Amino acid sequence: MAQPRLSSFWPPGVSRRRWLARVAAGAAWLAGPAVLAQRPRQQRRVTIGLTREESLFHLPLTVAGQLGYFTDEGLDVRLIGLGTMSALAQALRQGRVDVVSASYVHLILQRLHERPWQSFVLMGRAPMVAMGVSTRQLPQFEHVSQLRGQCIGVATEGPLSRLLAQALLAKAGLSPAEVQWLELPGSGPEPLAWRQGRIQALSHADPIMTQLELRGELRLLADARTLRGAADVFDGPLPSTCLFAHSAYVASRSDLVHGLTQAVLRALRWLQTAAPADLLTTVPPSHALGDRALYLAAFFRVREAYSPDGLLEDEAARNAWRLVQGLEGVGPLPGWAGSMAATHTNAFVLRARRVTGAPP
Repeated sequence: MAQPRLSSFWPPGVSRRRWLARVAAGAAWLAGPAVLAQRPRQQRRVTIGLTREESLFHLPLTVAGQLGYFTDEGLDVRLIGLGTMSALAQALRQGRVDVVSASYVHLILQRLHERPWQSFVLMGRAPMVAMGVSTRQLPQFEHVSQLRGQCIGVATEGPLSRLLAQALLAKAGLSPAEVQWLELPGSGPEPLAWRQGRIQALSHADPIMTQLELRGELRLLADARTLRGAADVFDGPLPSTCLFAHSAYVASRSDLVHGLTQAVLRALRWLQTAAPADLLTTVPPSHALGDRALYLAAFFRVREAYSPDGLLEDEAARNAWRLVQGLEGVGPLPGWAGSMAATHTNAFVLRARRVTGAPP
């Protein structure tokens, strides 16, 4: 049987070279989507300002970074530790950071200075702070009223530790002016002032509080690291750490904010069931400050305080605004309900639920 000539395969009026060019172009067009799918998505850089990266307040961000959740959303997230709340506020005002990780109470205080900032995902549903007295300085301590004239150490990192101390004093009929205050840095365990006996009570965060508890040096008076403990002293829920940014940034970068929210929600879910070994292999060793056992003990004391769903409920927001109005130098805020509504949105969390099919 005679073999067909190659020329019989070319369409009429089309040269062999032109026909091969058409075939090559068609193959490239068909392969285009696959080639594009293999290209790495361009990452969008986001800078998040916080006090200290190793702080348990910001652990969801560390987890999201270490487990690649930010990368999955096409984000190149940089965490920048700035030490103090005033430094964070200044960095956000000047545009040196895009987003801030801090307490919702801090956001309220900034709102009082006409700063139009808005939070979009809640990471802490309880303040993660506790208060106790020195068993060495006050061995016969029986009632909070005995703190009159004593010195209370509070954290410089934010308003929550002072808010806890003031709430506990108020229940005992004491005003902030009836005690002495000493601000203490949040880095490292056991403040020097405690060792020197210059403070008789301490309202602070972990790992300091857990370390002193385990040593028997501190008698716990209030524990806002748990939901029940926070409700007891604050007469209701009090939210803690959230992510917030300028409201214009939240509106104009909605896809980016959605990606941040998605990543944080995955980290929050991971933290709900993480085992000690999971935590130690995920969190950088430097975060444990040289004592892994203490770090784990502190984590399990605050784990309940991490939000499981990222939502800021109205009851918790209202209680935060009520407590802020009781702070020294603030006072009643007429029309605060309107300001409260502008300080937070749950839209991105609800959108993430719809995308992932999570239950409402």
